[in-house]
Amino acid sequence: MTTVNLTALRRDIASLSERNALEAQAPRSAFGFGDRSIDKVLGKGLQRGALHEVFAAQMHDAGAATGFVIALALRSSSDQSPIVWLEEDFAAQEHGFPYAPGLNHLGLDPQRLVIVRCSSPQDVLKAASDSLGIRGTGAVIIAPWSNPKCLDLTATRKLLLTAQQTGVPAFLLRLGAIPIDNSAVTRWMIRSNASRSSGANAPGHPVFDATLIRNRQGMTGHWILQWESDNHVFRQIEPVSGAVVSTPAHRPPQTRKSATG
Repeated sequence: MTTVNLTALRRDIASLSERNALEAQAPRSAFGFGDRSIDKVLGKGLQRGALHEVFAAQMHDAGAATGFVIALALRSSSDQSPIVWLEEDFAAQEHGFPYAPGLNHLGLDPQRLVIVRCSSPQDVLKAASDSLGIRGTGAVIIAPWSNPKCLDLTATRKLLLTAQQTGVPAFLLRLGAIPIDNSAVTRWMIRSNASRSSGANAPGHPVFDATLIRNRQGMTGHWILQWESDNHVFRQIEPVSGAVVSTPAHRPPQTRKSATG
């Protein structure tokens, strides 16, 4: 049975934090998106010491939801501070293993990511609570699969209180799950969206269709957000003209036939 070695986890985080000790700053109470129009709606931004929940709208949106969570973790944490990722040990079979070049493309140095795999959702939540209390942690991403019974109002309330006490942001990544009542301060529904090429058929920045469906501190809204990984900011952009059809997850895309045959 897989167990969580919290002593080793604390040691790893402390080691990573020491690299940035001279640049360390006291955590701010809130973090913005870097786009004035969005930050204006959110007031002072999203609360840093809080629990935020991110859902994938459909199974094929899991990659988009994961990328959005990583972007939020980067916005909310200081440079080079460790980001702890907690999931069950079978998760790699469900949605794969974090890909280092992909993390770099999002602006996350893979060396900052501390992955902890647990044998049960209960262990994921316990390790999350402990990780939030470790000095030097930049952010904690909590990714239990589906809707485990232990992820109830009491458990999420505990995570919220711990995040408030330590000032460390906690992000619940909900894959294969449906929304239920809990203590998260915000709840996001994420869909994939087409990126815009930067020219010469070069790949563009990641784009997210993001809907804030619950905000205990203010307004909700819907945005098409482009993540600029070089400077870690979101930019609101106009949606692509015409419908964008997502590729089914169970089959490759079909070649489109021309109007002329």
